[in-house]
Amino acid sequence: MKNIFILAFILSFRFSFGQNLEYARNIVETLCSKDFAGRGYVNEGNQKAADFIKAEYKKLGLQNFNGDYFQELGFPVVYFPSTAELGVDDVELLPGTEFMVNAGCPKISGRFKILYIDSSSIDNSSEFSKLEGKARNKFIFFDHLKNTQFVHPERFKLVSNNSIKAKGIITRDLEKFTWSVLPEWASYPIIQIKKGRLTHFMVELNVNIDAQYKFHNTQNIVGYFKGKTQPDSFIVFSAHYDHLGMFGENTIFPGANDNASGVAMMLDMANYFKSHPPKYSVAFIAFTGEEIGLMGSYYYTQNPLFPLNQIALLLNLDLMGTGDKGMTAVNATEFKDEFLMLQSINADSNYLVTVNARGKAQNSDHYYFTEAGVKSFFFYLMGDYHYYHDVDDSFEALTFSKYNEAFRLIRDFALQYQK
Repeated sequence: MKNIFILAFILSFRFSFGQNLEYARNIVETLCSKDFAGRGYVNEGNQKAADFIKAEYKKLGLQNFNGDYFQELGFPVVYFPSTAELGVDDVELLPGTEFMVNAGCPKISGRFKILYIDSSSIDNSSEFSKLEGKARNKFIFFDHLKNTQFVHPERFKLVSNNSIKAKGIITRDLEKFTWSVLPEWASYPIIQIKKGRLTHFMVELNVNIDAQYKFHNTQNIVGYFKGKTQPDSFIVFSAHYDHLGMFGENTIFPGANDNASGVAMMLDMANYFKSHPPKYSVAFIAFTGEEIGLMGSYYYTQNPLFPLNQIALLLNLDLMGTGDKGMTAVNATEFKDEFLMLQSINADSNYLVTVNARGKAQNSDHYYFTEAGVKSFFFYLMGDYHYYHDVDDSFEALTFSKYNEAFRLIRDFALQYQK
């Protein structure tokens, strides 16, 4: 009996802080699995993620506002469902690790000659226009284009506008690739090739990229716990669940840190408030369409499920998988008193090494709430983790180094704000 009591005490102490790292890790691992296809626009990955989060809401006992947790919306998107092949002089390159295309790349297939041009030799538009006859139906390889973007922006603009009517553009010297997603076609293909995989002796590309365009039907996922004493005031936790999806049939962008980690912490917060009934109502919103331009959060602010002026505080969670170098609070300069409270909590409890202040930024789903007059913060963790919008942002790579401490800090901030 004594041993049972001791075990119960240990378990109660373990979970008294509220966070459950094992639960969070399981959520991230699930959302990053192959079945979810990068939570994008191929193989219904985005929809599968939404269904999974909805099921978690039900398990947690969250209430909903409209008879369902889903708030439906849609937007156009360019996506890459099948073939993604590139050969240079018949040497096949691997998608995602040895080559990538621009996010709005149009469908393209065929063999094309390569025309090499030293971009440092291009100083004005008239000089550049002389290349038009040579460039037609060829892929132009501009050496040093990456550096040109920063050192000579006007020269880079000439190149990137493709006024010489080339079939497409090649850039190289990248060690790894970051990607994105777009709601519209690009004017022409841009192919990025990894450093060391393309030389001036190579003469031909063999490319086959299947790009498609559709109107994507999707949804935000919204649930809440009703407050005990002030149910008409809300603390909102938000996190976007979409990611980049797939490039072709086999290349997946898992999106572990961005943003399966934020979804995991949001659901973990819901676990805490389930067993610790709040004074204010607490809502949880998993946003869709963040990667394509904050589509889900913008839609929500235009079609709120409860009045926006009832939101006392919105805390947006993105990139929650590290923390060994602290946390940054976007909108810290907009809401100085609240930020000072956050810093004080961190200092008193010694949770994270630092909490940095950042100003207003249109870089995650807090933004349109701030524009609508809602007091909002975007929190992201910092650490020795260098994978972002690439194929290596995987569950296996994620450290969770200060997940527990970050959870407690954000939880304490939400609780203290209600006092």
